[in-house]
Amino acid sequence: MAACRRRVAYFLIVIVLLVHIALNRGETNIDDQSLAEEKLYRVKRAAVERPNENVVNKFGAGGVNQNGLPPQNQNQQQFRNLPEKPLVNNNPQFAKNQAGGFRQAVGNGNFNQKPAIVDPANIHNPGGDVVNNLGKIPNKPLQPSKIKISTSPECAADVQKFCSKGVKDNNFSILDCLQSDERTNNEVSETCQNFLWNYKQQLTKDDRFDTASNEVCAKELRKIRECRELPSGQGLIIPCLIEHSENITSRPCQNFLNKMASIIFADYRFIYHFAEKCQSDITKFECGRLHNENDDSPHTQGRTVECLAQHTNKLTEECKTQVLRVYELEADDYHMDRPLYYACHDDRENLCAEVKAGNGAVFQCLFDHLGTTDLSHNCREKLELRQRLMAEDVRVEHSFYSRCRMDIEKHSCLGGTTGHEDAKRANVLMCLESAHMDGQAVDASCVQEMIKVRQRLIEDYRINPDLMARCANEIENHCSGLEPGGKTLHCLMKLARDHSNQRSHISDECKGQLKRLLREANVAEDYRLDKPLQLACGDVVSAVCSHIRPGNGAIISCLMDNLDEDDMTDECEERLLEIQYFVARDFRLDPDLYKSCKRDAKKLCHESGNWADPESMTPDQGPQVLACLRRHFFHPEQFDAETPQVSRVCVFAVKRVMRQRARSVDLNPIIEDACMVELGDLCSEKEHTEKGGELECLQLHYDTLSSNCQSAIANFTEEESEDIHMDAILMKSCTPMIKKFCEDELDNEAEPDEVLECLIEHKNHGEMRAKCAAGIEHHQLISLKDFRFNHKFKEACHKSVQKFCKGKITKYDVVSCLSEHVRNDTLLEKAHRVEVTCRKQLKAELLQRGENIKLDPELEKSCSDDVESYCKNVSPGNANVLECLKKNKQQLSKPCHKMLFKREKDEFAIADYALVHSCKKMIRKHCDTSGSEPEILDCLKKAKDGEGFDDKCRRIVIQRQITQAKDYRLNPLLQKACQQDIPKFCTDVMVGERNDGMLEGKVINCLKKQFAVKRLSQACEHQVRQRVKAASLDIRQAPILMKECQSEIKRHCSDKMLFEKGQGDVESMKIQELGEGNVIECLKAKFREHKIDNPRCRLEIANLLAESHIDVNVDPVLHTACQQDLLSLCRNVDLGQGRHMSCLLSFLDEDPNAMTAHCRDLLKKRKEMWEYAAQVAPPESFGEIYDSIVTSPAKHYFLAVLFTVIGIIFIVGISCGRVTKRVRAELLRLVPV
Repeated sequence: MAACRRRVAYFLIVIVLLVHIALNRGETNIDDQSLAEEKLYRVKRAAVERPNENVVNKFGAGGVNQNGLPPQNQNQQQFRNLPEKPLVNNNPQFAKNQAGGFRQAVGNGNFNQKPAIVDPANIHNPGGDVVNNLGKIPNKPLQPSKIKISTSPECAADVQKFCSKGVKDNNFSILDCLQSDERTNNEVSETCQNFLWNYKQQLTKDDRFDTASNEVCAKELRKIRECRELPSGQGLIIPCLIEHSENITSRPCQNFLNKMASIIFADYRFIYHFAEKCQSDITKFECGRLHNENDDSPHTQGRTVECLAQHTNKLTEECKTQVLRVYELEADDYHMDRPLYYACHDDRENLCAEVKAGNGAVFQCLFDHLGTTDLSHNCREKLELRQRLMAEDVRVEHSFYSRCRMDIEKHSCLGGTTGHEDAKRANVLMCLESAHMDGQAVDASCVQEMIKVRQRLIEDYRINPDLMARCANEIENHCSGLEPGGKTLHCLMKLARDHSNQRSHISDECKGQLKRLLREANVAEDYRLDKPLQLACGDVVSAVCSHIRPGNGAIISCLMDNLDEDDMTDECEERLLEIQYFVARDFRLDPDLYKSCKRDAKKLCHESGNWADPESMTPDQGPQVLACLRRHFFHPEQFDAETPQVSRVCVFAVKRVMRQRARSVDLNPIIEDACMVELGDLCSEKEHTEKGGELECLQLHYDTLSSNCQSAIANFTEEESEDIHMDAILMKSCTPMIKKFCEDELDNEAEPDEVLECLIEHKNHGEMRAKCAAGIEHHQLISLKDFRFNHKFKEACHKSVQKFCKGKITKYDVVSCLSEHVRNDTLLEKAHRVEVTCRKQLKAELLQRGENIKLDPELEKSCSDDVESYCKNVSPGNANVLECLKKNKQQLSKPCHKMLFKREKDEFAIADYALVHSCKKMIRKHCDTSGSEPEILDCLKKAKDGEGFDDKCRRIVIQRQITQAKDYRLNPLLQKACQQDIPKFCTDVMVGERNDGMLEGKVINCLKKQFAVKRLSQACEHQVRQRVKAASLDIRQAPILMKECQSEIKRHCSDKMLFEKGQGDVESMKIQELGEGNVIECLKAKFREHKIDNPRCRLEIANLLAESHIDVNVDPVLHTACQQDLLSLCRNVDLGQGRHMSCLLSFLDEDPNAMTAHCRDLLKKRKEMWEYAAQVAPPESFGEIYDSIVTSPAKHYFLAVLFTVIGIIFIVGISCGRVTKRVRAELLRLVPV
């Protein structure tokens, strides 16, 4: 019996299953038939409207397919393509199995009870009177009956007119047909609109729907207490579940809610708590039914939410939350946002036809066209409104939020609260960017979404409500009418850079918000984000940056490095500098700088280390961080020894940034802020405002700047001196010259200041570009303002400056002070107080000073009139003006003469530019390059008469000898050797020394006289001997002789001299190439012939002869003539003490025939001249007589005669007795007194 019952039961179950399968198959066939009919109908209407979208609702893949059919008419195959865990299970069969008897009600929207038509005025009073479809109040409740929209009197005609036959039995399909297109919806009768609204309201309030939700969404209701405890029949449970959609996980519940979502979002009155929380704001901003109070069309009612959204910043907090929540729930399906859906219908057709609806794909496609002109005006307005709401709450941006949600939670970018500030897109985006910049893991899909968001931020300013609010005036007055695509943003950037008329054209609030937006977009990270920049610089990038991979700011950095290249265009440079203006004011906007220095900035400069830190967004924060880092590695002496040093990678990054930003004052905010007045007053001309000209202008006016501006320029120039790459003008002009002249320095990876020294050394080279030479000279002129402006000099000499020149600021004063110490130590043979490295650098500075009178402000000031008078047409470089002044020394004014003499003392003691420049090769060939300046000059003097010696160098060496002959103070070797002899013998001729006046050879002449009588010390005698010998070959080195014999030279020896054109004084005389010593020999010959009438001239010639009488070596002409005789006749005679001269004179007296004819004749003439000289210049005192005898070559003869005379007197006295007569003593006493 039991077995029989089991068989019956099994049989009944099989029958039920077969019936069930048959029913399902029949339903599927009906749906397939409807699908075919609908497709045919849509093809016929293609010219009128586009087929409805395939909607993927907030709750899954349900909705309406591409043919306008409801989800229950779609095949099961659609749901096999859903993600593993979709928000919604859109399988209608699954819902039917779960919802049981509610399948017909939920699936087709049909009721067994005719819906009462509720008065909209009583929408919040569900227990009020119910109005029937004729608008009358019935005496008793309506009887249940099955309602179909297609057969209702109110909508039958509209359904017949607008909808195909295949959808007549499906109320959801009819709703979609009548309300999916704005044009169709506008033609639907008002009676039908009212009926549809009441129908949808009844759907949300029907007890059976609440019961269905309790069954289908039971699991969710158990978890969501708020929805579980709501009363049934008031239309609250389903909206509440939709509100908590992110917590819905079961597919049946998702599928059920999908069907209801389009109804709920069609009218703000259906949205959970919306009308309750926003009623006051709706009234305040007049956002109720905007046109017709009885207009219940969905596109009109959607305007209420849209109206509130336009006043987001003014809404109450509760209402703002509701508005943002609505847009968040609509974010994945643009059908839900009815105003936007209607406004963008054609745009979706034209621009996004291939995009499959769902997951915010259509939104994303439309957003991608915001930066173009393809969008219609109405659609653009609606998209921008949604973008502004996205800025208020990142969750409204479905694509971004869905892909970045895990990263947002992982990095706590919402702050753990639901506050609007934390949920703002800017804060979330910067939080994620901070994590990404810090090397923390961020999903690749999220990074791509971040890039898209950043790009939209730059392309359309209108999606940023804060920027629109704070920059409204600027946009209206200066940037209106611009096409989308980032042009407005660049217009605002340009305004921020413009400071014409010493005022800003942009408010601080606007500039601050613009800076915040650029940080939010991280605009410098990838130049492709900025379309105006990309369009302007595309060709430039291809030409000079094609080898660089985009990202991390690499392309923008490359463009900045190549601003001066020929490939750089003006438009690209302008767009680039507009961005760099803000990058320079925010330490974090330069990706490479931030990554390289964030640890140093946090450790040394109190920087937070958090890229998204809002506290670091103050206007001064960015520039101060960079300035702090610069101070730590440029001026380590300002900090304690325990202070950590800046890392090498940070130093490299900071130097790169400094080089790039040195091109414009705009990129140096500290200078710009401190020097705003000076920029307007001094540097507003066009020549100054182009490519770094303003910084150069401020440097040139350094002395007249205000204290704050001067301090800023001083810091900048000091840093610039360490790296010449910061001098944009110099580098642009001199890069080819560096490659040409400084190849060795480049090969050896020389420091930048060494490269600069190389350029200075070749500044006057014939192939040097004029612009490069001008840039070098500008650098030299600026460095005069402060010795710190020359990095190498400052590093080498800062200790000596602190010790010996404390209080000196300008490099001119410091160089003068140090050179005086070096010169004194050299002359006094003391240990040098200035260290070797400083002396070497001091020499370089003096060489620079001597090269151009412009680099010597004190000399230029003292000699300005003289330069105008005597050197007007002389070019200033290559020491030309200085040499010109020296040639006209006798005509110079006293101030100029005095200052020139000071410069000459430095030249002879430390550094002589003209000598070093002209004799560079000869110095390397003949001299020790490490020797002092006096030693080098002495070396060149000895080598100048050798074979192959450079003529130009020889002329400059002779010129220096002539100058030295005029004043012993210009001959450091002589001054040092004779420092004891000069005070001893020449005190009376040193009167002019105190006034720095030229002694005109008086002291040297005095020493020569003492040389002639052999009174000098050995060291001094050696030096004077050299002077006597040199004067015998060149009369210009005997200044007193030349001065006293000027007329005689012109009269008797003019054929031996050349005079400058137009001049006839001895200062302009040049020696003919007829042999050295010709003029002296001419004067000696006329002296011997008694033709010299001028007694002073005769006396000087006699003194010259007396000097040469000492030894044959002192008389070069005689020495040359008698060279063979010395070798043959006096080879056994030791040198010195006049022995060779005595030897030759003895042969002349005793065996003249043994001598060569030329030597014999010349020596005979010399002897005659010596005898005549003795008459012309007789001894004036007993001492001179004694000295004459002692120094005479015939001194032995004179001594023999003297002793013979004394001996004869002695012998005669002894032999002859007394001369007087002897007298007795007593007779003497008788003589009266």
